Amino acid sequence: MILAEVIPAPLVGRHVLLLPAGTDVRPLAAAWFPGAAWDRQPLDPGERPAAARPTGARFRGIVVEAPRPTTGLLRLDATAALDGPVRLGEPVARALGLGARELDAWTLVTGAEPDAAADPDAAVPARSGRHELAEGWTVAAARRVAGAVLPADGSRVVAPDPAAAVDLTLWSSLPLAPQDVVPLVRPALAGARIGPADAPAPSAADPTAQPFSVSAAFEYDGVVTIRASRAREVPLVLSTVDQRQYGTWAYHVAWQPTDPTQLLAEQPSQLHLIARSRVTPSVARVAATLWRVAGGTVVDSGGFVVTPDELVDRSRDLR
Repeated sequence: MILAEVIPAPLVGRHVLLLPAGTDVRPLAAAWFPGAAWDRQPLDPGERPAAARPTGARFRGIVVEAPRPTTGLLRLDATAALDGPVRLGEPVARALGLGARELDAWTLVTGAEPDAAADPDAAVPARSGRHELAEGWTVAAARRVAGAVLPADGSRVVAPDPAAAVDLTLWSSLPLAPQDVVPLVRPALAGARIGPADAPAPSAADPTAQPFSVSAAFEYDGVVTIRASRAREVPLVLSTVDQRQYGTWAYHVAWQPTDPTQLLAEQPSQLHLIARSRVTPSVARVAATLWRVAGGTVVDSGGFVVTPDELVDRSRDLR
């Protein structure tokens, strides 16, 4: 498939984020770029530009109005922005292998002034660390909402599997003792046992706040481990949450499959996918249980907040 023959011409040669139609992109952006804000609000697809006062040039008595942009410009940081959305219909989505649905296309613009975002002929700046960060965010955002990414080289459609983001972390202000955690999580993790801590104890001044780990091993599905410790830094997305809704005590609930290389495989084996489908509800149940007891905010491995309702959905065993 030649992408240039499928997507609108203005998107060709650009790095494009494809989201399900109507997705609110700003909260996704704020997870990695806390200062994300609209330089220009997009118009609703059904909204027609309102009549404006003459603002353009006059030629022989005829008023020529400057065209009003219909796309928005979401500034991620000083070096990156998103221009869009451009609505793509079901035929385009099907041609891209993304199912029968409508999509919103957002063009990533880096190293340019805001007004250059709408100019497809603008010079492409040299790659930088910030450039790679922005591109990495588009992949994480696509995975979060079952979207896709069209790289600027037009080589292929990248559709990250949302189910691949299994691990969850609860950020709470309440430290729990390992002997209290084990009975809480055993309904979801049969055979859970206290293991060695991965970090040194922070201070004898607070003997109740000691790092620890609890793990459960499964013959065919690998190991699920809860690692609890106090962190010096918290994820950027927590800057979008009320400070009373999280803390620096982190409970990482992580899955280690029997073959760890499968975590990086573009097309994991069927055995890995089966194991993942069995483990994912257990990880979500553990995070939900800890959240009910300790409070706080749950963040996924992509750096996005996971709501209690989403934890319930993830906890359902769909086998």
